[in-house]
Amino acid sequence: MGAAAETAALAHTAKLFGDLLLRELTAEQLAGLRAPEAAAALDAVGVDLPPAVDGDDVRRQLDELAAEYHGAFIAPHGGGAPPIASLWTEGRYEGAVAARIRVLAQSAVVDFDAESARGAPVDHLGALLHLWAATSERAPWVAHEIAAQHLAWTDEPLGRVAASGCGFYANVARATGALVAVLRDDATGDD
Repeated sequence: MGAAAETAALAHTAKLFGDLLLRELTAEQLAGLRAPEAAAALDAVGVDLPPAVDGDDVRRQLDELAAEYHGAFIAPHGGGAPPIASLWTEGRYEGAVAARIRVLAQSAVVDFDAESARGAPVDHLGALLHLWAATSERAPWVAHEIAAQHLAWTDEPLGRVAASGCGFYANVARATGALVAVLRDDATGDD
């Protein structure tokens, strides 16, 4: 695979995991993830989708996934904080990291605010993955800085969620951790 194709594939993956981290799944998103190509891609990185169900069981399944999402990324079980860089690096919302992310987005001419971050803080891991994807080809210096300097904090929150069990979001956390490791390694030149 050439460098451009690899970057495009990583950008697609970053968007996918960014979406999974930014908000709980809807029925439409879950159906989209069950499409053969998406399901195969998730399976390849160790993310098993919940089994397909019908009728009232769909609502029950979505409610269970929502509770799992809440416990993993909104109010993490076992302590910690949501996957927001300022919380993990500075102990507060809207820290220096958030300000720097806004500057990076502006330098890449990317309209990146809370709305484009889907209501999450701009330094939320899901938002950072979306910004990395948006800048990976058009402003590689921004993608490089995000990967090299603004993803190191993710090991602990993703590790906590991954260690919490074998549910869908634990698997998402493991796969996201692996993606972040690739992005960081590529940015720092590690093989």
